[in-house]
Parts: sequence; structure tokens; C-alpha cells
Amino acid sequence: MLSAVFPGTSGAEDGGQAVCGGQPNVDYPQAGEKVQRGHYSIRISGCTGECQAAIDDGDWQNCRAADGFSWYDWAPEQPGTHRIAVRVRIGNKWVKAQRSCRVV
Repeated sequence: MLSAVFPGTSGAEDGGQAVCGGQPNVDYPQAGEKVQRGHYSIRISGCTGECQAAIDDGDWQNCRAADGFSWYDWAPEQPGTHRIAVRVRIGNKWVKAQRSCRVV
């Protein structure tokens, strides 16, 4: 099975609450968490509303909203370093955050 090692995050920790601080945050996967091959839901906190994610500079995909967070369903298959980018629309502009990970 493949696993992913996540060395760091972008954005401030929010104690697990969805907040509107003007900056989205990739809450999960957390730093150092191993993600097995198959389905994984990336959790994004920040302003509620329109949220999108992209993996490795791919196309922006809409996230789903539930329980005060945004979620992006991901299934890492390729080993190596990957970049998770997220953006949240605040007013008429996008605010972005990212996290790099290494799938092993």
C-alpha cells in the first residue's frame, strides 16, 4: 500500500473550528499523517462558502461543504511529492493556501 507523509501545513491552527479569518487552512491530512491508497477526504477550514482544491497544479475542483468545513475527496496513487492547493472565495477574490506532501 502507498502512504503519504505530510511534512507541514499552511495557515493557522484553528482548534478544529471553521472560522472566517481570511485564510483557508488544510486541517487534514495533518503533518506526518500517513494516508493509505484509496479514498481520503481532505478537510479545509476557513470561510464557509465557495471552496476549491487542486492537486499538483491540476484543474480546480469544487469541494463539498459539511459540518462547517469544506471537503475534497482525493485518492493518491503516484509516489513522490504532491502539492495540495486550496482556495476560498471571499467577496470577489480567491484566498489560497497549500501543503506539500510526499507519497511513498
